Amino acid sequence: MKNASIVLPPKTIVVQEGDETKGIYVIQEGKVELYKTVEGFEIPLGEISRGQIIGLATSINRERHVVTARTIIQTVALFYPVEAITPFFNEVNPIVGVFVKAATERINNMGQQLVDSKMNERRLIKSTGSPHQHAAQLAHLLAAFVRQGTIEHDDNKIYPLKSFLINGEIILNKKFDYVEKIFNLFSSGGLIKVIFDKKYGNIILKPNVQLIEDFAVFSSTIAKKGIGGFIPIKSHKWISGLIRINKRYKESNGTFLKQTFGGLIGKELGRDDGEEILIQLLSLKLLSEKGADQQSMKIILNAPQLQKRVIFESICRGVNDIDKIKTEEKEKKTPE
Repeated sequence: MKNASIVLPPKTIVVQEGDETKGIYVIQEGKVELYKTVEGFEIPLGEISRGQIIGLATSINRERHVVTARTIIQTVALFYPVEAITPFFNEVNPIVGVFVKAATERINNMGQQLVDSKMNERRLIKSTGSPHQHAAQLAHLLAAFVRQGTIEHDDNKIYPLKSFLINGEIILNKKFDYVEKIFNLFSSGGLIKVIFDKKYGNIILKPNVQLIEDFAVFSSTIAKKGIGGFIPIKSHKWISGLIRINKRYKESNGTFLKQTFGGLIGKELGRDDGEEILIQLLSLKLLSEKGADQQSMKIILNAPQLQKRVIFESICRGVNDIDKIKTEEKEKKTPE
């Protein structure tokens, strides 16, 4: 039977839902995720790896692909085109063919049941509030926890997280992994810093209660207005440069001469287009200017406010895509 070995980089679409079947892929090494797209959302159906086959059912039944397969890591597969495998299935004993067809139909039905279950879960979440509202609720709960749940240890305040997510699950009436995904965004987005302590496990290090409460208000607003007005992601590096400039020139108190500020930006970012970046930052209203004429025009930089905005918007972008986030395993299984 004619075949070809192919190497697929990570995030490569192997087969697309709705496309005609061109053949089957037998995975030799690597990992592939399967999903369906329903109402604009990706519904994960599982992962497959070495020895498993993509496109067998659709090739047998001569149908279009009913799921999308995408590589997670670099994957090597053997590809058998339809014209190479069709004669083989035509020669199969009719009784065996009936069993194969029944098995593939059963797999398809199980997949559809899983999709229906996932969509029902989404609708339930939607009917009881949006992820942004849930993020706001969790942030309010976290602020209250920080205010009340402290332990004095070596002249430092410790905020152990052992029971926080369990309590969050109960109080918010949401699944633990869903609550954990949102909480992990708080940490990865810079709202809080989580470290491991040998005595208390995971703890929050020096949390800013006011910042957490401000985020809760921000997230509630985003639940109503959406993320359409967010800062372009490409400008985040520029903002990081502005924050470093502000730290380097503390004595300026956030006020700089416009004539030279473009040069400061270019030098900080290692670029030659500092003046163009300055114009874009002004157009995005990330900086303001003040002065009677060009000679005396000053740039006003509010670095704390910019940093706060980047943190809040980064978390909300993650919350907006909460179903695409996979909760990482915290504990590795040890061999018996």
